[in-house]
Amino acid sequence: MKIGSNKFGRRAGALGVAALIAVGTAGCGAINQQATQMTYAASDGVAANVGDLKVRNLMLVTNDADSEARFLGTIVNDSDKAQSVTLTLESGNTTIEVEPKSALKLEDSANEKTISKAGKVPGEQVDATVEAEGQSANVAIPVVDGALPEYREYIPGGFDEKTVEHLKEKATESEESH
Repeated sequence: MKIGSNKFGRRAGALGVAALIAVGTAGCGAINQQATQMTYAASDGVAANVGDLKVRNLMLVTNDADSEARFLGTIVNDSDKAQSVTLTLESGNTTIEVEPKSALKLEDSANEKTISKAGKVPGEQVDATVEAEGQSANVAIPVVDGALPEYREYIPGGFDEKTVEHLKEKATESEESH
């Protein structure tokens, strides 16, 4: 009998150790939020919901902080009536009308909305309020420039090549002498 109980004890001990290893290696998932469960704006812009309006991928594109800036992004109106959304920044504001059951793309030339200046350099964010139907949301709108070619056509007044010169590789003296 002593032999049989010894086998049982070893098996129970081995199972206990295996269970501790399993719990120890899976413990992180038990106490930390899963990344796949987080909601975030998977783009260069910011997202906000205000009433029936959904603002998606909102950003400002400009050459510098003191130049005119254009809003890019999409505003979705899921309601049965036309609605207005007002974007208020320190440097000014703009109001946009959105038809019922539609998505208004600010990249379309017919929907172009600008502001006199971004107030922040590209790479920073501008604090803003998005208002619609008496509701509001505070957002930090990213400011971008022409570093990414897909934004160059939207810069008011045209893209200024000088804004990205510092990003170009410069030849060293040894490369120039060859």
